[in-house]
Formats: sequence, structure tokens, C-alpha cells
Amino acid sequence: MAPSRDSPPSSVLLWKIGALGDILMTTPLVRQLRKQLPEARIDYLTGSGCAPMLDGNPHIDRVRTFDASILYRGQVGRVPELLPLLRGYDCILTLDKHWIFPLLARLVGIPARIGFRRRSHEGLLLTRTVPYGVLRHEIDYYLALAEAAGWPVSRDDVALQAPAEAPFACDPASVVLINGGGENANECSTARRMPDALFGALVEACAARNPVIFVGSGSEARYYERFAGAGRTSLCGRTTVAQATAVLRQAARVITTDTGLMHLAAAVNRQVTGVFGPTHPLRKCPPGTNWAWADEALYDPRYELFGTVPAGRYFSSLTPADILERPHPSPFGDRRSWPLN
Repeated sequence: MAPSRDSPPSSVLLWKIGALGDILMTTPLVRQLRKQLPEARIDYLTGSGCAPMLDGNPHIDRVRTFDASILYRGQVGRVPELLPLLRGYDCILTLDKHWIFPLLARLVGIPARIGFRRRSHEGLLLTRTVPYGVLRHEIDYYLALAEAAGWPVSRDDVALQAPAEAPFACDPASVVLINGGGENANECSTARRMPDALFGALVEACAARNPVIFVGSGSEARYYERFAGAGRTSLCGRTTVAQATAVLRQAARVITTDTGLMHLAAAVNRQVTGVFGPTHPLRKCPPGTNWAWADEALYDPRYELFGTVPAGRYFSSLTPADILERPHPSPFGDRRSWPLN
């Protein structure tokens, strides 16, 4: 039987393998769980590469990590390594959709197992389920897990919780430009990246008025070299997550595709525009973030539901003016009472 407000659990585990932006979208759920369960031990288990996104989160008692390649690469022989990490909890919220997560939770005897159900068989090992599929923001889906457990939630409390920050000086007049996404352990595609012609025109338009900073991983540094020029600085591979948070907070504006850094920017900066292609802004655009999108006719929900990478050409009808001057308002409407970190 799942826990209720009358018999709250003494220990709760949230389990999500990754990715960076998805981890941040679960932080409103974490905050609201702490409000409903002030005496419970709330732990978060995630892949070691994503743990920095939870550094300093005041609503988590302990961030536990594991080698995500065990699941991403199907290393069946190493699956038993995960079982000790799951033992000893009264309740688990499985924040990914694959059946392996509730299976392992059941094997170690966690009595309350709450998670998503895309297909009928994915809910068989869960004690409470949330149907997953219709167009709905990811944050609202995560909050629905708490509702399924019997705990009330506030749909207005949707602020993303930024990780701990480390000092990193930059010009506060800078515009941060990010053209990434689709590069992670479970995907390797450029579907979420603006075409070079559009991104190059955007760089030129921004650089004519402000210093420009590129932010990304070390593996992306070579990509941004093609857009180098006066007044442009690449910090790719030169900052930690904590330092990147400081850069994004200080920027006069951030323009980014759908990537983990989009969510990180939204947690600390009001002047963020998300540029979308194959993903739907009403599912992924962060609170308080404006968005530009021109590919509704090409939208294929299988990408977001099942990871099926689309083959269409996206962003082709967008112009720099659409992004800089005519973005759409936040999909959360006037729900702007949340604080920045």
C-alpha cells in the first residue's frame, strides 16, 4: 500500500538516472516533498555525472550516485550493484519510465513504489502510477507523482532549484549563446541544435551590440570555434557546473536551445529565451523562460515519449528576429511568484 498523509513514510528515495535538465525539472517536486514530509529522510539517487545539479539542495538529506552506464549500456552482470543503494526505504519515486526501475525497487522490498505508466505493462510493478503521454509540462508530471502518493501539491510552486554556485567573473553586459542538446549517454544527435546559418546569424546580431559568451562542455569547444570573432569568448570546458551557474546568473541575456544549460539558466536568470525544434516548449520550456518555436507542424511526440530521434529538418523557418524580438511568453503564464535562487 502506498503511503498517505495519515501514515507518512520515514524514508523516501527519488531515483532518476539523468539528464542534467531533467534533474533540475524534478527540483520543485523535491521541495514540495520536503514541505509535506518535514520529518522524513529524503534521498536522491542519480548517475554520478548528474549529481552536481543537486549540490547544495537544502531539501535533500543525501545525494547518492551510481555508475549510470550499468543501465545505459545494459551491463546486466552489474545490476546487483544497484540493489544495496535501494534498500531501507519506505517509499520510492521512480522518475524514469523504464520497467527496470520499479522491478529493482520491488526486488529489495520497497513497499510503496510510485512512478509513470506509458504503456500498461510499465505500471504492473508500481503501487501507484501516473499515466504519461499527453502533452503536459514535465514539472507538472513530476508533481503528479506526489499527488498519486496522496500528498497535496502547489501548481504555482514551480521554481527550479539551482545547484551550489562558485565564483566566476564575466561582463554583466554579456549575452550567453548556447547551441546544444541531444548529446548524452542515451542519445547522440544534432536534432535540437540550430543550423549553423541560423546560429551564425544570431551570433552576429548579438555580437554587434553585446559581448558574447559561449557556454558548453569541453567536447563542444571545437564546434563554437567556427563562430569565433571579436568580442566573443568560449568558456566551453572551462567551467564547472557551479561556475557555469555564476556565468548564467550574471548574463544580461541567455539564448539557448533545449539542453540542460537552458534549465540551469532559467533557475538563476529571468532573461532567458529557449529556442525549440523537435521538442515541445509546452512540455520542456522552463518557468519564466520565453520561447521561440516554428516547428509545431513537424512535432513528433515519440521523441519525448520514447526517445525516437526524429529525422526532420527543424528551425528552418526561424529568423534571428523571431528569437531576439518576438519570443513567446513563458508556458507557465502568469505563475511568476516563484523566487530565483
